[in-house]
Amino acid sequence: MSVATAPRASAPQASQTVPALRKRPRLRAKHLQAMGVPRQRETVSEARRTVRRLLLRWGVGPQEAFEAELFAAELLTNAYHHSRADTPGAEIGLCIAEGGGAVLIEVEDAGGEGRPTARGQTDEDAEHGRGLDLVESLGRWGWRTLPDGHLSTWAYVRPAAQDRAR
Repeated sequence: MSVATAPRASAPQASQTVPALRKRPRLRAKHLQAMGVPRQRETVSEARRTVRRLLLRWGVGPQEAFEAELFAAELLTNAYHHSRADTPGAEIGLCIAEGGGAVLIEVEDAGGEGRPTARGQTDEDAEHGRGLDLVESLGRWGWRTLPDGHLSTWAYVRPAAQDRAR
């Protein structure tokens, strides 16, 4: 998983408007957990609960843990629905990194036809399509294509203390 091999740095770069151009925050990870999530609908909720328990055990604040759990669920659901990995037993990679209360969630899948986008959708009756809008309203996110053609989508939760300082 790419977060585990990323060089360590400190604070994230300023956001840009196009998710693919946003620099993925690199943090000094005090805690790091990578896992494979089977590409099955029911495993998304299990992975979401695992993320929350893990972050609370690491001492991440409840608000940050909640946002990271939400981000993980959205990114995993998108990977489940949009990845071209139709191979039985295929997994989606999930990596959770924490440092100083900040959390980086990264999901890797085999990629698909399009690329992730927040639509700014206003249709209140739509059953799908609001997830990345929600992620964007709460934090930073972006995506990149990896050298092997896989898609890596990430979301960053800034510690509440940084929010108060700004």
